[in-house]
Order: sequence, then structure tokens, then C-alpha cells
Amino acid sequence: MTIFELILAGLQQKFSGVDTATLTRIATKKAEGVTDETKVTSIVEGISFQDVMQNYGDFRAGQAQTSAVSNYEKKHGLKDGKPIENPKPEPPKPNDPPKPQETDIAKMIADGIAAGIKPFADKLAKMEENEAQAQRNSQISAVAKKYGIPEFMLKDRNIPENTDLDTYFKDMKQDMSNNGFQFSKAPETAEQKQEKEASEFAKMIEADTKSIVEQQNK
Repeated sequence: MTIFELILAGLQQKFSGVDTATLTRIATKKAEGVTDETKVTSIVEGISFQDVMQNYGDFRAGQAQTSAVSNYEKKHGLKDGKPIENPKPEPPKPNDPPKPQETDIAKMIADGIAAGIKPFADKLAKMEENEAQAQRNSQISAVAKKYGIPEFMLKDRNIPENTDLDTYFKDMKQDMSNNGFQFSKAPETAEQKQEKEASEFAKMIEADTKSIVEQQNK
């Protein structure tokens, strides 16, 4: 495979769902002057979703500008910015409706960019929303486990974003205890087990020392 093909394949895997034309333009540009295949991975990793959106937006802007200029020249009898020789416009009829005002080229370009970027912006926003929700769920699960709240109690439970989770689950545990719920004892952590063994060892030494002192005093 050529450097271009390797970069394109990497982009298609990284940005699944993005149209091939956009990724092809990016791969073509990034492959220029590259001869070392070992650099392909770093090139692909260095391309962000924002870069994809920018490339697509630039492409749509170019299309919109070309279309707008073409329409303007056609409407005003121009070719490459110059009047066409001997134009023969059809004279307006008395009952013809008034022609619409000249389209704002800048607005057409802006509308084209906005329409092209919107699907990518929506996808990025959805990804960020899902990631934030996953982090929130993980945090809720960790605090609930800390207070011995079983997972099934969290199902379909709507916890407001600004809730203090420690206070929330502490109160929840108290309410469950008041209603007779029996909590299973949480297993000791390695640190708790080590502290317990150290404490028991210290007590044993203290008892042995006391026994030795008593024997010597007899």
C-alpha cells in the first residue's frame, strides 16, 4: 500500500462514518512528501475531529463561493468577471413579477459552511455528552459502593447533577436501615487488613512483654 492508502485506511478506522471524500482530501494533503511508513501512525493520531470538520467546512465554503460567483455572472451576463459580447437580455414584460434582489454571497457561503458542519458538530456534542454521562455514572457507582448500596437500587434513579453524593447515599443508607434492610459487610481492603494484622501483632507483643515482666518479678 502507498503512504496515501495507509493514511486513508487509518483515518477511515479512526473516524468511522465520515464521508470518504473528506478523508481522501486530508490523506492526500498529509501524504505529500512522506516516504517513511513508520510515520503513518503518528500522522493519523495527530489528526483530530476538529481538523476533519475544518477540512469539510473549507471544502463546502469553496463550493458555495464557486456556485455563488457562477450564478452572479450568469444573472448579469458576465464571464470571468467581464461582460459577454452582445448580450441579448429578454425585455421584461409589463406583468412580469419583480426579480429578487441579488443574493448576498457572504451569506450563501456562511449558510453552506453551517449546513455542512452541523452533522459533525452534532456528533461531537453527542460523544461529549455520552462521555460526561459515563463519568457521572462511574462516580455514582463508586460512592454508592462505598456506603454498601447495592447496584439494583441505582436502576432508573435520577440523581441531580449538583447533588452531594456522600450526603445523598449516607441518608439513603440510613433510610434503608430504618426500614429493616440488612447490609452485607463490605470486604476488607488490603490496607484495612494490614492495619488489623499490625494491631493484633502489637497486642501480642504487649501481652508477651507483660508476661515476661511478671515472671521476672516473682
